[in-house]
Amino acid sequence: MNKKAFGYILLIAAISAAGGYLYWYNFLRYDSAAESVKQYQEAEKRYIEAMTADTYGGKTPQETLDMFVDALRKGDIDLASKYFLLDENLSREKWVRYLEGVRSKNLLVQMADDFSSYKFYKSLYDGNQQFVIRNNDNTDNLIIDLRFNKYSKAWKIESL
Repeated sequence: MNKKAFGYILLIAAISAAGGYLYWYNFLRYDSAAESVKQYQEAEKRYIEAMTADTYGGKTPQETLDMFVDALRKGDIDLASKYFLLDENLSREKWVRYLEGVRSKNLLVQMADDFSSYKFYKSLYDGNQQFVIRNNDNTDNLIIDLRFNKYSKAWKIESL
């Protein structure tokens, strides 16, 4: 075998060894798996703490919607947004922006009036609830999903 071919084989072997080591170090080591478990446990702890502290909402789905409508009538977007379930980032920013958009169009009172006309719709999985707002012709206009926060024991608006 000539020196040039031997050099290429040696180079390929060195690159393969380095790549294998880096793969093992980053993905297969026990420390890496343990770190992933630790990160998951920390995220779960933050989630439970946030959900436990999220006490805004009623003891029933109806009570939560009534409190939400009352906050809309008062023009209190900060309070109204607290009746929504926290998102995956433990935030309600999208609901605050949504309600600010409604307020900027001077439609908060109209929204409150619309929400005052809701009717019970159906129970969902795990006891979650849906309510519906109907049009004048009795067709569905908006479905409101509510979920029970088992950590704070309050009903929260999940989606509109």
